Amino acid sequence: MARREKVLVGPGKPWDIALVCAVVAVAALLPAYLPTSPLAWFFGFAAVFYCPGYAITSALLPGRVATLSRSFVPHQERTQTITMLIRSAMAVGLSATTVALAATIMTRGLVELNALSIGLTLIAVTFIASAAAVQRRSKLPPGDQLVIVYRPAERSPLNRREGAVVATIIVAVMALGVVAATGLTADRSGLPYSEFEVTGADGRLDHLPSSLSPNQPAAVEIRIANHLGQAADYTLIVSLSDSMSATPADLSGPVVLSPGAGRSTTIPLADGQSYQQRLTFSIDRPGDWTVYLLLVGPEGSEVMTLWMPITVG
Repeated sequence: MARREKVLVGPGKPWDIALVCAVVAVAALLPAYLPTSPLAWFFGFAAVFYCPGYAITSALLPGRVATLSRSFVPHQERTQTITMLIRSAMAVGLSATTVALAATIMTRGLVELNALSIGLTLIAVTFIASAAAVQRRSKLPPGDQLVIVYRPAERSPLNRREGAVVATIIVAVMALGVVAATGLTADRSGLPYSEFEVTGADGRLDHLPSSLSPNQPAAVEIRIANHLGQAADYTLIVSLSDSMSATPADLSGPVVLSPGAGRSTTIPLADGQSYQQRLTFSIDRPGDWTVYLLLVGPEGSEVMTLWMPITVG
């Protein structure tokens, strides 16, 4: 006696649409509560690469059969049965296209590209397309609507050997997921390093001083960060040459630069600590000069150099 089939999705049961909406909603919430959980990666992957496209596909193709073309002969048309394999392939392609298009629009400056904006975009696209899919599907005759049926197996689904193969594949996929998640969350720096940057007084790189009058003060913002894995003493040098010859000075106040030895100060930083300072300087004579900023690591282990061409006249 054949076992009874169970309709999972069908007329009045748009559970596939509800499922993709639920996955997107869970994917948006999990990073806030379980940011390092593998579940966050799983739901996030599905929300980005499957759910929006499935909702769009369901809105475009609400029924089991789609009409490809109509001929001039009455009552003749070409149709195609839309299987779940076809829907899934379209879902992946449309999801990737949707995310790429959204990211392209955001990078043009209309909206800031971050996790929040991407999440809200995925939710909006999925929910709007899902509402359209449910509305279009409900207008079809029951016999034309998408139906997903569960048919219980007449025998044991897998024998011992088949079960061992499936178990091996599942373990391999889970191991691959763990390795991928670990790699994505690992420290990308690799080797120890230091950060050294200079910007204009307002924090913008394009607002660095470029022309001054003699003895006119100019200000820049300097930022240093220690990622060496241990505490370190840095030496900051400001000079009109790239020479490391410098006289110790208090760089927290105005500094007058002239040809010859520069000015230096020592900045101790713990591992992971950053330091930010406003440096005010002036040049005492006209000409075309280059102001050099040198950051010397502990015991001269590394030297990082930044420079600013300035015309004084």
